[in-house]
Amino acid sequence: MPEFRWTLDQIGTWGLPLTFILVGALFGLLIERVFLRRLREWSKLSKSRWDDVIVDALRHAPILWFGAAGAYAALEMLPLSPNVSRLLNQTLVILVLISVTVVVARMLGDLVQHYAHRMHSTLPAASLASNIVKLVVLVGGTLLILQNIGVSVTPLVTGLGIGGLAVALALQPTLATLFAGFQVVASGQVRRGDYLRLDSGEEGYVIDVKWRNTTIKSLWEDHEVIVPNSRLGDSIIINYNLPSRRLWARVKVGVHYDSDLRHVERVALAVLREMGEEVPGATLDEEPFVRFTGFGESSVDLTLGVQVNEFADRPRIQHECIKRVHARFAKEGIIIPFPIRTLHVPDAFPIRNASRLPEDRE
Repeated sequence: MPEFRWTLDQIGTWGLPLTFILVGALFGLLIERVFLRRLREWSKLSKSRWDDVIVDALRHAPILWFGAAGAYAALEMLPLSPNVSRLLNQTLVILVLISVTVVVARMLGDLVQHYAHRMHSTLPAASLASNIVKLVVLVGGTLLILQNIGVSVTPLVTGLGIGGLAVALALQPTLATLFAGFQVVASGQVRRGDYLRLDSGEEGYVIDVKWRNTTIKSLWEDHEVIVPNSRLGDSIIINYNLPSRRLWARVKVGVHYDSDLRHVERVALAVLREMGEEVPGATLDEEPFVRFTGFGESSVDLTLGVQVNEFADRPRIQHECIKRVHARFAKEGIIIPFPIRTLHVPDAFPIRNASRLPEDRE
């Protein structure tokens, strides 16, 4: 009988605290399986991505949080020594701080990536920015945990500051390249898939943006150009995808001075409109144009323009435009002259016979 009473005493001592722990864990599981699931379903119905990021970041966290809350309440009921109770409380606080740090790091990292994708940033740069944000949050959470367990973080922060300064001085070229890449990407000037032309002459499609360099693939040749981000940040860049991917394909041509320029304009516009309807890559969202640009040495010069969907379509559209304009002008009797030199000699100008020898002139 005494042994049975001792068991009942043990059950009375430990039963209620264990019940608090179990109820807390079950309540957290209920929130995870019911409440967060409903929130996840509602967030998928919305057009915004922010709520999806927040709900995904909270995954599995409620079970730990509510379980820790039940364990904290249970510790208040258990007859433990002060040292053991303090150690267990600190353990619970550390677990909760770790969980909160992971949730905040995951949430901010995903928000940075989502914002970068909305700004049409490049995926490698967005991932790098997300990892840096996560690292900052994790370092801050680690310092908070160390401070909570009684470790003075002031000397540590001071040491990290001095060490960080020394590392920054040692890695100055590398860091300059890194921050130059961030500056270019954050400004939205360079994105993956954009067609660039640098002031040094290199041009091509951006296929990758890394922390140190940017890779450009040439449109005409099967090779890649590796451009350091510091060089890219200091260069004058023509981005043919900004502000829009669509651009103009222009062809210059000259017609004979005897041509009827109104007729030339009508024929050229008809050719350009046919191309916008028939040739893939050309578009009629903007009206084609014909502009006479000047009087050349042997022709009246004009420029033809039709809009294309992207830069890769422009060479093919120019190629097709030259063929069609040449064929239509020949059909309409419009002459495209080659360079001509016409010599006009006034009648009064004396012409000597070069065939006569000097002695024949006497």
